[in-house]
Amino acid sequence: MRRLLAQLTCTALLSTTGCLTHRSHQWDRGTSPSPSPAPAPSVVIVGEAGAPGRTPAQVARGVAETLEAERAAGRAPVVVWLGDLLIDARGKLDCSAAAAPWDRAGVDALSEVVRSHVRDGGSAYALPGEAAYRCGAREALRTDTRRPAAQPGTHFVVDVLPSSATRVAATCSGGACSALAQAEDARLQLVFVDLTPWIAGSRPPATDEDLLSLEALMRTLRDAPGPPRVLVSNYPVEAVGFHGNGGGDPDSSVHTLAPPVTEALEAGVFVGALAGHDRATYACDDISDGTIRSNRVFLPHRVFQVVSGAASDPDVYNSWRRLRFNSSIALLPTRYTPRAGFAVVHFGEQPHATLHAYWGGRWQTSSVALSLAPDPRPALVRVPSTAPCLRCPVVPYNER
Repeated sequence: MRRLLAQLTCTALLSTTGCLTHRSHQWDRGTSPSPSPAPAPSVVIVGEAGAPGRTPAQVARGVAETLEAERAAGRAPVVVWLGDLLIDARGKLDCSAAAAPWDRAGVDALSEVVRSHVRDGGSAYALPGEAAYRCGAREALRTDTRRPAAQPGTHFVVDVLPSSATRVAATCSGGACSALAQAEDARLQLVFVDLTPWIAGSRPPATDEDLLSLEALMRTLRDAPGPPRVLVSNYPVEAVGFHGNGGGDPDSSVHTLAPPVTEALEAGVFVGALAGHDRATYACDDISDGTIRSNRVFLPHRVFQVVSGAASDPDVYNSWRRLRFNSSIALLPTRYTPRAGFAVVHFGEQPHATLHAYWGGRWQTSSVALSLAPDPRPALVRVPSTAPCLRCPVVPYNER
């Protein structure tokens, strides 16, 4: 009964700040990517694509059109598949689908789009989601050759070359990592880390192999200078929705990350983060104030974040999850939509993220400017408001 009342309350407040909503004036119609003066790398992020139904099929058409447009613009996009939403039609965990979540009705269309992209010479990489961990299928999915996107190791590093081709620079499994063989001319590095054992399960012991290999990888990245590095994980560094700090299920904030990753962020290893899990699509040009609010973590420079977690079964009709008191109290997104969709990040001379949302039978897009070379923050910074306040503005008036 309380949940029903909350849903009715949010429905009545959809036009106010009471809920995180899709604000139409911030979006344009169409799915075409913005033009780039020269070929440049791009990443298409598809998150939580395992739920059955019509939604992933709609997303599949949008992804296919976007990949075709990216190639026509001279770019070689990299597909990042983050998590498989193993739930049934009632929204309950369905471990019976773990054998082949990409072949479920609706999801199979999206899987075929990614497979076709790989057959045409494109790159696609994946990380397991929380559902795969809870069903005990994490390792089985990683080694399954039928998977649309590859996962070379539990954690791994991918170089993105000037030609936009990709090359695996390091892999980590079984408590150890291969040597970091990064290309000298790499435009950027995508650092994939699987945090499901740390966040979805009980805290692993110090002897856990996944944690040991993660520590080794983060230590190597801190000691080895390289191109701009972007953290890729199923969990956001700072979620702004239901999984954010103070939300309904606050499992995705800098406070909940494995310590080696937090230490790498504090050391300035990453300029940005790509993630899924939070069932929405949004982008933040800087999360550094959010990390201060959530856990007093001071980042040495601006860090962007792009989250794509609504490839299937988004929470459009579950208004209760989008109530402000079920969302993060630490971070406000630059652009946000709970609608089904995906995100594209362009790493050219003017990096930016383009969010794609499917609403009312039409596609809409919105862009957010990003930075791969952020200026360092001063040693002394003005600390944002850190006092949680349910009915106060997320950004206090004195900080606007």
